[in-house]
Amino acid sequence: MSRLITHRRRLRTVAAAITTAAVVALSGCSSSAEGGDTEYLVGFPALTSGPAAFAGVPITEGAELAVEEINDSGYLGDGKTIKLKIDDIKGDPAQAIALYKQYAADGASGVLCCGLSSEAGALAPMIKQSKVPAIVTSAILAGLAEPPYVYRPVVLPADSGGIYDQFVDTVVPAEGIKTVVLVVTSDNDGMVGDAEVWKAALERNGVDVVKTINTGSADTNYTQAATEIQSLDPDAVVASMLGTPAALLAKSLRERDYDKRILTSYGVDSAELFESSGGGLAGSLFAVPFQAGFTDNELATAFTEAYNKEYGKDPDMYGAQGYTAMWLLAEAIKEAGDKDPAKVAKALEGITSQDTVYGELVYKDGQASLNAPGSYLEWGEDGTLVEWAG
Repeated sequence: MSRLITHRRRLRTVAAAITTAAVVALSGCSSSAEGGDTEYLVGFPALTSGPAAFAGVPITEGAELAVEEINDSGYLGDGKTIKLKIDDIKGDPAQAIALYKQYAADGASGVLCCGLSSEAGALAPMIKQSKVPAIVTSAILAGLAEPPYVYRPVVLPADSGGIYDQFVDTVVPAEGIKTVVLVVTSDNDGMVGDAEVWKAALERNGVDVVKTINTGSADTNYTQAATEIQSLDPDAVVASMLGTPAALLAKSLRERDYDKRILTSYGVDSAELFESSGGGLAGSLFAVPFQAGFTDNELATAFTEAYNKEYGKDPDMYGAQGYTAMWLLAEAIKEAGDKDPAKVAKALEGITSQDTVYGELVYKDGQASLNAPGSYLEWGEDGTLVEWAG
């Protein structure tokens, strides 16, 4: 039975309140909740401390905001609410596995998970075995989504024909880029796949990738890489790297007076990373599916206002990821009308599209895609994001 999510409007009812109407139109069969107080447990092994906390904290904030909206609006039905249990895995995949087992034993209807590809790779087999469905919040490991138990609403920049391809096709000719050095976090499968898409798009546009430099996810010193890049003097550096390594590379490059473009992914969409780069990310350019003030749709505007009211700051890409993941799981729980994770997984299989802060996501084999180029943003010298002028 196929169900197509065609539209949803969400606004908050908190304190003095943004009033909400949550509307989901579905084609095919739909189920409605009937009477009684029901609490649906959702577990979340999160990255709220350690090197990845710059992403993990806003992801949890976005998820918590979604839960508040879901519960305040009565989205699931009268007396039906979600309890989101967040635990810090401290960057340890083994801890994520232990927590997932505990959530399953406690009767969770679903789990948000997998901030990093290393965590996703370790946890995916357990998810398929335990059969408590998981919604991936940010990990970009290739081939991760696998219905009916693993779904990924994350917009992968490295999809063929996706954000990178459109970004390179637009930016490279406009900026006259002819040569690049590609720097890769080579011990991360997601970044390796990411680099292959970058390279193909660059070469298609006649760009000479004069050197590929492999680095490790635990590296903190990029002096050698930056010195080599400076000597090669490419028109741009492409950083196919995790967020923190990309920031540290940018710092080393700027310290060695490399003042040309750094092209990278939305992994650097964090004010905390800009600070850790010592301003080195200034001039770096990336494509992002969502950015407060730049993404122009009703849900994005409402989300930005609600997030700012709750946390006193605008959401970044990571906040949007947590928010979107939680709403996807909530839609499946609502459709299932039952705590049983097997029924929630079955409901997830019927979701073929989702109206989100990015725009409409379309799901194929559990993986979301966005038929839009996103926003092209660059870090300014003062640590603010500005739209690429073209």
